Amino acid sequence: MHARTQIRQAIIAALIGNTSAGNNVFEARVYPLNDPKLPALLIYTKQETIGEQSISHPRTQQRELELTIEAYVKVRGNVDEVTDNLAMEIEQVISADPTLGGLVKDTALDTTETQFSDDGEKPVAVAILTFSVLYTVKETNPDILI
Repeated sequence: MHARTQIRQAIIAALIGNTSAGNNVFEARVYPLNDPKLPALLIYTKQETIGEQSISHPRTQQRELELTIEAYVKVRGNVDEVTDNLAMEIEQVISADPTLGGLVKDTALDTTETQFSDDGEKPVAVAILTFSVLYTVKETNPDILI
């Protein structure tokens, strides 16, 4: 499987059971989240930039992956505090092992954004955390992290 898939799965494994979202951690951009599944986390990758480290073929590529975690919570009470607490839990889990067990070179938080949505049955708040993940592969083997 592609290195991006391996990275997403490693993030999911790290987060399951280690935040107030419990086991509600999903690899998807679009996942139906109904009230009983909240709080919940959605993990996906948006963009990747590639820089070459070598000029001989096959080239070694340094890649920077933009990984997004959307943290959904129910809107009630002090929603800002609840959203911030879930974001904090995510940050703590990832910063405790920024190499994902040696899988990648580094993982660092780039941005956090909070939004509110009343599109569904009940309003939700979402914290959107975007991480930069640095890793290396050979151009001929994007499935093998080096």
